[in-house]
Amino acid sequence: MRPSEAEAGAPSPRPVKRWRERVRLLRWRWAVLALMALCLTLGLGTYGAIRYRLGIDLQAHSCLESARVFLIDTFAGPEDVVQGDLVAFRAQGLGVPAFEGQLFVKHAAGVPGDWVTVTPAATAINGMPMAQGLALAPALQRDPASLARHERVPVEHFWMLGETADSFDSRYWGFLPVARMIGKAYALF
Repeated sequence: MRPSEAEAGAPSPRPVKRWRERVRLLRWRWAVLALMALCLTLGLGTYGAIRYRLGIDLQAHSCLESARVFLIDTFAGPEDVVQGDLVAFRAQGLGVPAFEGQLFVKHAAGVPGDWVTVTPAATAINGMPMAQGLALAPALQRDPASLARHERVPVEHFWMLGETADSFDSRYWGFLPVARMIGKAYALF
């Protein structure tokens, strides 16, 4: 018996079955790849959210002229900081209640062992001029002469400076204990 023309052109059931199995296998592989990509994305996102923070300077007059948005690496410790690095820290006991608990980002101008000299005219680290004057002394009701000092940065402390003459920094409140450090900061823009 000869198959009819319609039956002769129709594919046999076996190739269709194989094709369906291949499609199912491809779907399974894509599902596994999608799940792996999702896990990788969530894992990296979680790691990034734990390690990094964004700091945004919303002040009308910034004390860091170089940037207003900072990436803060909370895994970086005091041992990773070298002179000049940006450091993020929480303000505690600085003498101005409005700043209590606020996030600050300043330069670690002095690291343990450096010599700091503050006079009413200028601030120097290891003899190198770093800042001019004490512009905030009148606003803080402090005599500029009372802020004068010549001392060495102690172990586990930093001397913090902003980039402007009216930055509220170590010239007014002294050394920053490394325990207050949140992390190393990087200027984004």
